[in-house]
This record gives sequence, structure tokens and C-alpha cells, in this order.
Amino acid sequence: MIGRTLSHFRITAKLGEGAMGEVYRAEDTKLGRDVAVKVLPAAMASDPERLERFQREARALATLDHSNIVTVHSVEEADSVHFLTMSLVEGETLDRVIPADGLTPEKFFDIAIPLTDALAAAHRKGVTHRDLKPTNVLVTDDGRVKVLDFGLAKLAQADTGPELTQMATEAMTQAGTLLGTVPYMSPEQLEGRPADPRSDVFSLGILLYEMATGSRPFAGDTTISVLTSILRDSPAPFDDQRTAAPAPLEGILGRCLEKDPEARYGQSLELRDGLVSRSGSSVR
Repeated sequence: MIGRTLSHFRITAKLGEGAMGEVYRAEDTKLGRDVAVKVLPAAMASDPERLERFQREARALATLDHSNIVTVHSVEEADSVHFLTMSLVEGETLDRVIPADGLTPEKFFDIAIPLTDALAAAHRKGVTHRDLKPTNVLVTDDGRVKVLDFGLAKLAQADTGPELTQMATEAMTQAGTLLGTVPYMSPEQLEGRPADPRSDVFSLGILLYEMATGSRPFAGDTTISVLTSILRDSPAPFDDQRTAAPAPLEGILGRCLEKDPEARYGQSLELRDGLVSRSGSSVR
């Protein structure tokens, strides 16, 4: 793909790949700027269901206009290749930012508040991300947070259940290996039940716990053991993690990680407000 031109986008480098396609750096030869191009693989484009998912991602992202969410410029098709173009964001994924013992309280809130704000903006538009994990969160060189890859997002009014079971199954393709999204999935996703914003709150709770402590709240040596831990276990107390995270944060994360969606924050905006009140600083 590198060196190929799709419409007026010249592919220059591969940036990575996600659940629904490969991402490349490209030059927009009309506007003279670099963009990110997400290409749906040919094998997937020939599958009507996967093509519809790709197009749904574009529609979902097109409704979002927020400084902490990657911006979609256009949806394209050229030479039978389906792709969308997005703003090019430079930085590191969150998994590379979190140290072994967790982030400092100041750094934690600098990332957690805008991350939660981004999800709140998506939820207000009826968009559930459904695949929130460290590799889908980018921290730019100047410290700005960007949520990436709404490849598994689904507009609330188009919600159906079976896809979720498929998502859980596809994420467990090798015995004894942690793959895909399982470590960050909510109990209802793992059980094939419908996902809504409260599912994102659970996934965000896992992310925030990992940011605060350096460890995931649900652990195991195999995919199945991690899945079982998510369904049955309570997160280890902060004291067990010997973390510097502020104690009031433990209660917030505990509510995010309730097994029953009804017991979690109903709106990510409510979670955001809780984080702001604990941060002791103004929102950035």
C-alpha cells in the first residue's frame, strides 16, 4: 500500500492497524497536508456486514466534534478500496505513557478528565465506543488527549445484540494468550448482552484503574481467566497496589467497575464531574 495513491491521497507510511482496518499516513495532494487514512482490507470490504460496520464508524465519527476525539475529514472509495481520512495526530498511545507503578496524581487527572469528557461528548450524540483500551487513546506531544478508533462504535438507535458475542469470540483466537479487547470489556459485552454508555464507563474504569496503579483490576494468565475475573472478581484495593493515587479515587473507580450496569454511573458526564471534584484543579 505504501507509495500507492488513492484518489488524491498518496500513502507514505503505515501507522498501525485496528479492529476494522489498517491506518496509514498519507499526503493530501490537493490541500498539501498530511492526514491519516484508515483502509478497510479487501477481504473485509467484500463482506457486506463488515463494510456496513466500516461505514457506520464513519457516520458515528462524523457526528462528533470535540477537541479530544480524532476528526474525520471524509469517507472515500477509490479503485474498489474503501477508506476514510482523519486528522493526523502525533504522540504516544496510553499504554506507552503509563509507568509500572501508575501515573502521578497530577498526570492522572490531566489525562483522565479530558478522556472522560471525550466519551461524554460521544454519549451525548448517541455513540457508544465499545472498544476503549490504551491503544485507542493517544497523548500528543503537547499533552492533549485524543480518543481514536471508533471501529466498534455503534449508534444507540441502531443497537443490536449479536455483534457483541462475535466481538468477544473474535478477541479470543489463541488459547493462553491475551488478545484484542477482552481485558477492557464490560461483563455485559462478554456475555453477549447489548452495550450502552455504561459499558464504556466500565471499560473506562479499567483504564483509569490501570492509569492510577500501573496494573489492571482484573488479571489472569489466560484469556479465559481474565474473562472470568471481569465477570466475578472485585478490583484489588489501592492499598494492595501500593499506589500514590488519591484515596477518594478508589470509590469513583469502584462505581465504574460495578458488575451490574445499573449500579455504575449512568452518564460519563457524571463520572467526569466526580473526577473534576477530586482533582483539586480547573478543567483543562
